[in-house]
Amino acid sequence: MKIRNKKSLTTILLALLCVVSMVILVFAKPIEKIDPSELMDLNELIETKLIEDPVIGSNYRTYKIEVDSSFTRTVYRVPVPPSFSKTVFHFDLHKSLTDLKLASPAKVLFPEKDMNIYVYDGNTIRSTIRLITTEPQRAE
Repeated sequence: MKIRNKKSLTTILLALLCVVSMVILVFAKPIEKIDPSELMDLNELIETKLIEDPVIGSNYRTYKIEVDSSFTRTVYRVPVPPSFSKTVFHFDLHKSLTDLKLASPAKVLFPEKDMNIYVYDGNTIRSTIRLITTEPQRAE
């Protein structure tokens, strides 16, 4: 008799979980993907932010990483002095990226104190900005 009650309870709980899953599925917002035409705007926006910064200017390199046969990711390698505020740069860039509905989490690497900023479109990393801390110039 107890086994039958456990089976009934298990069946009811599974049915309830299915209903909850369907409700979540119906009301969940779909992930918005960036329009391919806006990708050029993304690269222009990032390059503009880099060039506008008086410390960076045109002192950066770009290269592409092939993710698969139809997608490449742009990586910006930006050398910056130790006094450069990576957090302020990241915050300023993040404000501009929200207009394109893009996320830009960052990761600080220790002990180098370098920062990698990842520009996400949904679950896809579109660009990476690597702020590389350079050695301070020694006075001779």
